Amino acid sequence: MDQPLGWEPSYSVNIAELDRQHQRLFRTLAELEHALRTGRADSIIGEVVEKVIEYTISHFAAEEELMQQHGFPGLAAHRNDHRMLTQKLAKFNLSNMAGRPDIPSAFLNFLQAWWRDHILTTDKEYSEFLNARGVS
Repeated sequence: MDQPLGWEPSYSVNIAELDRQHQRLFRTLAELEHALRTGRADSIIGEVVEKVIEYTISHFAAEEELMQQHGFPGLAAHRNDHRMLTQKLAKFNLSNMAGRPDIPSAFLNFLQAWWRDHILTTDKEYSEFLNARGVS
C-alpha cells in the first residue's frame, strides 16, 4: 500500500472552500486506509465508494464553476481529467458491487496516487490563476 494520503500545506490551492473539500476527501480515504489496516475494509467499502463519488462530483462542479466564472484557459483539459476520474470511479463501483475482493486496496491506492498528482500539478495551475483574480 502506498503512503497514506494526509493533508499537508503543499496541497493547498489557497482557495478555502476547495481546500476544505480536498481535506474531506482525504479524510474519507483515511477511513478506508484505517479499515484496511484493521481488517474492516470489506464492511465499509461500499459506503466509502459512495462518499468518494458524491464528494468528487460536488467538488469537481465547484472547481469547474470557479474556473468558468473567471475564464481559466485550462478549463477544458481540467474538465476532461475530472470526467476520466468519474468514469474510473464508476468502474470501481461496479467491480465492488460484483464482489471483487481486491477492490478496497486497489481503490485506495489508485485514489491516493490520483489525488496526490492531480492536486499538486493540475489544481496548482488554476490555483495561481484564480488567486491572481482575488479568489481565496
